[in-house]
Amino acid sequence: MDRILQLIFRILVPSACLALLVTGTTALAQFKVIGPPPYTPSVARQKIKALLEGIDPTNRQQTVDTLSGLLSWYRDIVDDELITAWKKDTRANLTEVMGPLADAKVASGIVQFSWREQRPTAFNPAYASMFVNLMTRFPESSQPFLDDLLGPQTPDLSPPEAEATCRILLDMPDIGMWRKSALRILPHYRRTAESLLAQDIHGSDREKSYRAQVWMSDLKMDAPGNLNEQQSPRRRLTSTRAAVNDSTPTGADRSPGPPAADSSPTRRALPAAPAATAPATYNGAQTGTLECVGGPIPQNAEYVFRNLPVVKMQLDYDTKIWDARLAAGDGQTQRVILRNKSSSPQKRCTVHWSVVP
Repeated sequence: MDRILQLIFRILVPSACLALLVTGTTALAQFKVIGPPPYTPSVARQKIKALLEGIDPTNRQQTVDTLSGLLSWYRDIVDDELITAWKKDTRANLTEVMGPLADAKVASGIVQFSWREQRPTAFNPAYASMFVNLMTRFPESSQPFLDDLLGPQTPDLSPPEAEATCRILLDMPDIGMWRKSALRILPHYRRTAESLLAQDIHGSDREKSYRAQVWMSDLKMDAPGNLNEQQSPRRRLTSTRAAVNDSTPTGADRSPGPPAADSSPTRRALPAAPAATAPATYNGAQTGTLECVGGPIPQNAEYVFRNLPVVKMQLDYDTKIWDARLAAGDGQTQRVILRNKSSSPQKRCTVHWSVVP
């Protein structure tokens, strides 16, 4: 009997160890082994510096890929060399690589240098979109910029500096205190802001054209082409009937419900989106309700009601939770786009409407 047990033990134990070894190998394979750094820090710095100095449109993506592969070992060195390279006169070659390579340290270093140390040459309209990208992703980098513009003494900017400043303020997404800050700053550079907004209104980008109209309304500027509407204590949009949301086939209508009592905050006037001319007469329903359907709408996500004809309509909704804007739709239609600006997902939204004579 003892010999039999010994034989069983000799057979089973190696098998169990092998199974354990295989299992352990499988588990370990789930982890990525970085390995030792390929260069000493001094050699790595020389290579990173050379890559940034030699960057041009023909090798930009290859350079980004190479530098991205070195970040696991040399993040601090890449950061230092990016900031150093931006301080040189060849900085224009770097605007397209800052998006994939910059982090909070780089963003703060670049904004600080460009705005406070070398504004005449490093802060101009050609770099505005890059600054918008960095300030959006790393909000702390915008602090010197906003602190100076909101301070007791508004900076006296040259025309290029004023244009870059206004372009950043107009293009930044409506997050945090950006819009409220912009409404305080832009009037100090009114002529430049009006010029940029006029360009946006007459441009080919419909969304940008609509946003420009909203800015002009909020800033109480005279929009070109009689695009302004009279200010109203309620939010007014151009539309006619219950719209169709993105999950509904185009052309289908939702039955309008009865209007409900308005309990939402005070609203501001909003100009109509660029769209086709409205029909001469409208004989549809005069009031109704739009409701979102489907799953919860995440923070900063948008919900779209489609196929709105161009007839003036007053919309009432909870402005503490939602932002609304109009955008041109297909054919002679427009869309109402709601954005969840609250800090949590929203399971439902309701918009009560009534046609304005």
